[in-house]
Amino acid sequence: MTRSFKLVAVGISLLSVGALVAGTRRGSARAATSPRPPERTPSFRPGDRGLDPDLTFPESLLVQNGGPVLNLKRPPEPWMRPAKGDGQTDDTDAFRDAYDLLKREFVKHGGWNPDSYYLYLPNGVYKVTDTLIYRGKTVGASPTWNGQFDINHIRFIGQNRRKAIIRLADHSPGYGDPAKPKSVMALQHPDTIFNNVPGGNWLRNFTISIGKGNPGAVALTMQGANQTDLSHFTARSEDGAGRYGIWFKIGSIQGYYSDVTVAGFDIGIFDEVNPEGDPAFEYLTLKNQKVAGILHTGGGMSLRGVLSDQSAHGATALKLDGSGVQTVLLDSALKGGSPKRPAVEMTRRDEQCLFARNVATLGYGHALVREGHAEVSGARIEEYVSSPPLALSPGQPLRSLSLPVRDTPRVPWFNPETQWAIVDEYPSVQAAIASGKPVICFKKSRYRVNGDIRVPASVRFINGMASTLEGGEFVVAEASREPILVQDMIARLRIDSRRDVIQRCAGGAVSNPKGLPVTLWLENVNDNTSGDDFCRPGQRVYARQIDIEYGQGSQIVANGGTLWIFGFKTENMGANPFTVKNGGSLEVLGGYCNQTNRPEPEKQNPLLLNDQSNASATLFTNLGGPFVKAVVEQRGGETQIAPNTAFPRRGSVYRTDYVIPLYVGYRRK
Repeated sequence: MTRSFKLVAVGISLLSVGALVAGTRRGSARAATSPRPPERTPSFRPGDRGLDPDLTFPESLLVQNGGPVLNLKRPPEPWMRPAKGDGQTDDTDAFRDAYDLLKREFVKHGGWNPDSYYLYLPNGVYKVTDTLIYRGKTVGASPTWNGQFDINHIRFIGQNRRKAIIRLADHSPGYGDPAKPKSVMALQHPDTIFNNVPGGNWLRNFTISIGKGNPGAVALTMQGANQTDLSHFTARSEDGAGRYGIWFKIGSIQGYYSDVTVAGFDIGIFDEVNPEGDPAFEYLTLKNQKVAGILHTGGGMSLRGVLSDQSAHGATALKLDGSGVQTVLLDSALKGGSPKRPAVEMTRRDEQCLFARNVATLGYGHALVREGHAEVSGARIEEYVSSPPLALSPGQPLRSLSLPVRDTPRVPWFNPETQWAIVDEYPSVQAAIASGKPVICFKKSRYRVNGDIRVPASVRFINGMASTLEGGEFVVAEASREPILVQDMIARLRIDSRRDVIQRCAGGAVSNPKGLPVTLWLENVNDNTSGDDFCRPGQRVYARQIDIEYGQGSQIVANGGTLWIFGFKTENMGANPFTVKNGGSLEVLGGYCNQTNRPEPEKQNPLLLNDQSNASATLFTNLGGPFVKAVVEQRGGETQIAPNTAFPRRGSVYRTDYVIPLYVGYRRK
C-alpha cells in the first residue's frame, strides 16, 4: 500500500537531547523521549584543539628530485625567486612565482594540474605586501571559459602552524578601506566568477597574519570543491582590525575545515551568496569579531564544536542573512556576547533554514532571534528546527537521531628519514608495503599495479602525496587495534580483517564484503562508497564531508550499519542519493544534492529511501532538480511517500530547489 504525504504544521520543536557542552539548561521546552543508541558521544570541548603537528619531508620528495614537494625557500626552476622567511624581506614575488608555475601547468594541460605540487612553507615569517595569486588576467577570461574556471589543486603545507607564518606588512597600500576588501592569500583570481573544476585544494598547518593598520584586509579568500581541506590553520589580526578572516566569495565550495582559529576582524567567516556551497567546520574558534563571528548569506554550512568568544565587542556569534541559507549548528559554546544582541540571528522568517542542537550561550540577550523575535529566549538551544519536522509514520518522536560521534583517531607523521618507505626506492609497491616501515609514501602522480596490494598490520599510514593507484586495490590483510590511514590518494580499498580505516582527502571505493564490525572515519572523500558493502551490520561510519557522483543505483547506503554524515554533496543523474535498510541507522547533518538531469517523475528514484530502518536528515537540493519523491519510507508492508512539494522552497533565488528541515523515521520495535 502506498500513501502520499503532505506536510502539516506541527510547530517548532525544541527538545532536550542531553548536555555535551557545559552550560545552563534554561530555554528548553517540549521535552520528548525517543530510542537512545547504546553508545554515547565521548565528552569533548568545542573549539580549535591546537593540534599542531610538525611536518617535514625527505629530500627525495622535492620537485628537483622528481617528487611533488616545492619548497618555497628552494624553488625548482632558475626563474623562481626563493622566499626568505626572515620577517624582513618582501616574499610576495616568491609566492607569486609559485602561483605562476601552477597557472602554467593548468594552461598547458587544458584545465588540470596533473603534477599536484605541494607548496611547502618551512618555519619562518614570510613578509608580503600584496595579494598572493598568479600574475596577469584570470585563466578563465577566454571566450571558452568566460571566468567560469580557474586553477585547482592548490596545496600549501606549513611545517608548523605556530612557526610558519605569512604576515602582511603593517599599513600596506590597498588594505586601508574596509569597504574594498582585499585578500592576503587567494585561491582564485579576483576576476573568477565560478570554478567548476574539482578543487582538491589543501591548506594545512600555517598562519596568516594581517599585521597592523590594515582594516580592509582579508586573510584568506578560500575556494575548493571535492576533497578540499583547511586544517590546523589560523587567521589573525594583530590590532583587531581587518575585514574578514576567511572569505567564501567564489563557488563551488565544499570541504572539511577542522582545527581553525580566526582572531579579530569585523567578520570572522563570511560565506557570500553562491548556489554551490556547503563547507563543514568542526573544532572552530572565533575570537573578538566586531560585527559577527560568522555571516552566512548563501548556500549551506555545517558547524560543530564551535567556540565563539566575543568578549571584546559583544558581536553576534552566527548571523544568517539572505535567501536560501541552510545551516546546521551542533555541540557549540557561544559566549562573551552583549545583552543587546542574540547569539544566533536569522534575518528572515522564510527562505532560511536552521537546525541547531546542543548549543550553550552566555552573555547574550537571547540564544536565538528570528526576524526580530526571540525564538529561544533562554541561554541554551537543546534542539531547534526552523520549520516543522517531518515524520511519515504515526507515533514517531519529532527529534533527530543524535547518533554518538567519535573523533577521527590521530595517526603520527612519523620520522620521514627513518620510518618512511618511498615506493620508488623499492622493486614494487608490494615490496615497499612489506618493508616493515609504518609509512608508505608515493612519489609520482600515477602508479599501475597488476593485482591487489596486501597491507600488513605494520603499515600505519599510506601517504599518497596526491597519487592514483590503478590496476588493483589495497587489501587490509591483517587485524590490528591501530587504525590505518590512507591520505591524499585515489585508490580502492577492501577490508578483509578486523582493522579500522581512516580515509582523508581520498577517493576510491572502500568495501567491507565480509561484514566485519569495523569503523570507518572519512574526511573529504569522493566516490568511495561501495553499495551494500559500505556500511554493514555492526559497522560504524563517521563521514565528515563526503562527495558521491556515481551516476546510477544507490549512492550512499547504510546496509544495517550506523552512518553519521556531517556535510555532503551528491551529483545525481537519476541515482538514489541515500538508502538506509536492514535495520541500519542514518543521520545526515547538512549538505546538498545536485540533480544534473531530470528523468520523468515516475522514473525518478527518491532522494532518501528508509526501508524498515532509522533515519534523520537535514539537507537541501540544488541545480533545480526536483527529486519529485523526496522521502520514501517502507514500514510493515506499507509505503509512505513525501513529495518535494511537502517541503519549504529555498527562496526566490533558488526557485524549484527545496530544503528538508528535518526528516525523522524510527524503526518499529
